Amino acid sequence: MPKQFKTARQINKLKVIEAAEKLGVSQPTLSAWEGERKSPSMDSLENMADLYGVTTDFLLGRSDAQTQDYKQPIPLQSLPAFHGRPVWSAAYGWLLVNAADGLLTFPDGHTMPFTDIIGELFILAPPFSEAEPPHETPLSRSEVKRQEEIWLEPISPDSSLRKELQGYYHVKGRFVENEYGNRFYLDTYGSKWLAFHSETEP
Repeated sequence: MPKQFKTARQINKLKVIEAAEKLGVSQPTLSAWEGERKSPSMDSLENMADLYGVTTDFLLGRSDAQTQDYKQPIPLQSLPAFHGRPVWSAAYGWLLVNAADGLLTFPDGHTMPFTDIIGELFILAPPFSEAEPPHETPLSRSEVKRQEEIWLEPISPDSSLRKELQGYYHVKGRFVENEYGNRFYLDTYGSKWLAFHSETEP
């Protein structure tokens, strides 16, 4: 999986030169890490995680794949590092993080401020915690691009529309399309729809 050094820095609104100074490395070194031309030492990786307020697994791009992550709650101050990504709440189910506005978006489209969240948030849902499929973490936008087919769940307060448009879609460059010609564009991923592996049952 691609590393997320640059993503974590950009979420924290730090320029390369600023982040490099805080990390005690040169600008070319940090650029090489972000371009995956070089790998940081364990100490440097931990320093990056501390600076950006994220886990080392997030930086290494492994946070979606490691099942033990669901046991570790996400600190409220670290939520901005999950901008555009889904998080799990035992109270609410899957929510999408909108760090720019400090909001969490529900699958039906309504939102809630970070400060109003009740209970803890996690990267993954605990096993058997969801009553209805999909039973997995939504794919990230970069993961969607690597699929040939996905199961699509629309984000809308209209339950009839969600039921009508959910289903299997083929990935075609900048958009996904089903057999009826319905399209969802990658530019709206996370605000209008979420994707899951195609083997998810409806």
